[in-house]
Amino acid sequence: DRGPSPSHSHSHSQPATPTTYRNQQHRNGFQVGLRTILSLPVIITIIIAALDAADRGLLSSSFPLLEKQFGWDVSTMGYFSLASNLSYSFSMPFWGWLIHRYSVAHAPLFLSSACMAWGVSTLVMGMAGSNVMVQLVLRSTNGAAIAGIIPLSQNMLCEWVPHHNMLGRAFGLMGLAERISHTVASASIIWFDDWQKPFMVVGMLSIVASVCANRYLALAVRSTPMRHPLDGSNEEGKNNSTHHKKIALGKILRRISRLPAFHCLLGQGIFGGIPWDMMNFVLLLLKWRGFTKEQIVSLQFAKGLSGMCGSYMGGYLGDMFSYHPRGRPYVAICGKLIGMVSLGMFLHAKSYHQAFLWSNLLYLTATWSVPAAIRPISAELFTDPSERAQIITICLLVEKCSAAILGAPLVGYLTNSMVDHDENGYNMKRNNEASPEKADALAFNMLVLSAIFWTIACFFWMLMAYVIDPATKQKENVTKKNDNIYECQNAA
Repeated sequence: DRGPSPSHSHSHSQPATPTTYRNQQHRNGFQVGLRTILSLPVIITIIIAALDAADRGLLSSSFPLLEKQFGWDVSTMGYFSLASNLSYSFSMPFWGWLIHRYSVAHAPLFLSSACMAWGVSTLVMGMAGSNVMVQLVLRSTNGAAIAGIIPLSQNMLCEWVPHHNMLGRAFGLMGLAERISHTVASASIIWFDDWQKPFMVVGMLSIVASVCANRYLALAVRSTPMRHPLDGSNEEGKNNSTHHKKIALGKILRRISRLPAFHCLLGQGIFGGIPWDMMNFVLLLLKWRGFTKEQIVSLQFAKGLSGMCGSYMGGYLGDMFSYHPRGRPYVAICGKLIGMVSLGMFLHAKSYHQAFLWSNLLYLTATWSVPAAIRPISAELFTDPSERAQIITICLLVEKCSAAILGAPLVGYLTNSMVDHDENGYNMKRNNEASPEKADALAFNMLVLSAIFWTIACFFWMLMAYVIDPATKQKENVTKKNDNIYECQNAA
């Protein structure tokens, strides 16, 4: 009962330093954020996004089998991509308007409806035959339904993930799941030499995901306010939601259009997404190169694994350099530059080992921009769900419209015209044969166009790096530092 020593008592009476307080706050926030990322609503949202990626990967993977089974040429399959992208683009404003009109609290219902429509159309697509018009209608319906997945899932993910410094990891995890599903879907078509069964399987899984979204996500919204759980402002979030519902959609769009950062995001989206749409012809290129089925499947799995690692690596690097005012744009630029070199080497690789090396490096680096910069910057610029939905829909609308014209259809048209100038006028009718001439023509068109578009995208990322004012960032950091010190003094 002698009591504590004076030194011991004095050590407990000293207030915690601001650095210690911030470190403890960061550790607590990281632990809670990690638990939030691994919660059931977030996992269901990520699974739905993964199924969306699997469905989008089925089209490009089915190109070799479609031209083999039905005799469709490159331009016809380019029209399929055109129909899907245009319907995807023009239905985007509708999904953004739904989020603005009915708030993000109704997002699970909209997400469930989109999954159901997309699942049914994919299921019927697998049962349809060789009628080109029927396939075009089904792919257009499928694109219109899939268009709601990205804005709805990203909005819900931003609402559930608490801290901005966890957004990169959350979107990286989403990209990881998307790459896994895309790889499995595309490799299954090649390995089983059947395009209809994978379509039907993905369609049925989408219907199951629709039921899960309607049940569990709606229950999570009712039981937990969809607001950052660490900011302690649930009532404020409700008031903000009511307030933002009263703001006219035109006023929100005018406010967004005046932001220079939005113009940079829009510009890089237009030119950065076109080369990925051209990748629909990669499997056809490998077939024309004379690669075996086993080699193509192994390349698909390898690039899928590289894309998984690249997506999470991009999110991690974006979070690591987010303290720097221009950190996230610089990560995106580095990924695009390395990706351009890797793409050129991959498209002109004649041997399996070269294709394996450069394909992995391409998907390991060129995928950084989305989880490292695009999604986190959009989430940081716009905290209101309605504004966030509008910027996502506008960017995807313009990106898909540009890809629908300048992506796979343009590559298919140029390649078809180049090969048609051969002395044998029936070259495009025998696509099932290996042809180095056709492979070189396709690789040349893909490389030249991709290099041009990705260079322009890097230019917009450079503008983004200087649009985000370092002085503003420093001022915000000083404000946060003073707030932490003030809270630390009050706690002491």
